[in-house]
Amino acid sequence: MKVLSEPSTGKRGQIVALIGRYGQVHRDHVIPENTHTPARDHMRGAFGRLARAWSASLTEAQRAAWNAAGPKVQSRQRLGISGPLTGQQHFQGINSARACLGLEMLWTPPAPVVFGPNPVGQLVITNGENGVRLLLNVTAPISEDIMLFGQAPCSAGWSKRRNVAYLGLLPAPQAGLSDITELYVARYGQPGVGRKVFIVTRQQKDGWEGPDQETNEIVPGKPADQQAAATGALSLQPLMHKGCSRDAQGTTTLPIPDSRRSGEAEGRGGELAAAAFGGGGAVGADAALVLRLASRAVAVNESGLQAQPRPSRSSSFP
Repeated sequence: MKVLSEPSTGKRGQIVALIGRYGQVHRDHVIPENTHTPARDHMRGAFGRLARAWSASLTEAQRAAWNAAGPKVQSRQRLGISGPLTGQQHFQGINSARACLGLEMLWTPPAPVVFGPNPVGQLVITNGENGVRLLLNVTAPISEDIMLFGQAPCSAGWSKRRNVAYLGLLPAPQAGLSDITELYVARYGQPGVGRKVFIVTRQQKDGWEGPDQETNEIVPGKPADQQAAATGALSLQPLMHKGCSRDAQGTTTLPIPDSRRSGEAEGRGGELAAAAFGGGGAVGADAALVLRLASRAVAVNESGLQAQPRPSRSSSFP
């Protein structure tokens, strides 16, 4: 719930404090389900190995070097406040970033790195004959590793990303474009038309990480010519009877369920029509039409397909 208090974050007892969209929020502490994924298990294992290595594997001289380098590094700001790191925090931070990339552990602190502008630009999404493709503009040569993070496709109305997951290192660009489609689809599947995709890139060198750079784009629809071609390939067989005049002209016959008895019925119907027009001999077009309709009426009545009489409003039902 929203509360009126000084800005704070973190956990105190069973209350968790955070800064929400509309101000300070307090909520109950809930232990989430412990889901296991390969990436999560990998980082949990790496964090445990680093914690054990600080005490069991590093020499006293190596720990002293980390302890001297740690206070020179500031933590990330939280509520506008940051502070110096301890030697173990610095050791864990540098080697955790390297473990995410599958790199070996550093036993001594690396020299600080000053990153230049991130060369990765705007996300470009195309939707053509090869399906949806996700491309990142690369505006300058890459001199360090670029870590790629992504979020599952979301509503186009989102203006702020939520949690992102590590997808891999940025592929080598071709003609100024880096194709990240395979990395993204392997994690989240192909995004649908009208969905928004958030991508975050981060520079990394010797365990040092640069600031996050975010870009997003909405998946477009297919071009109009491709949509027209796909629509034209569909079968457009008419399924509704259009009232052709061939029935009245006597060129087609209706299917009779009992074909064995239809011949007999048609013969008797013909006799009745001929008698109605004055006996045998040639009859005109009108007589031929009446003859055909009478034959069909007799056939339908004898086949037992005539409609049942509709009960009147005054009828009572059990």
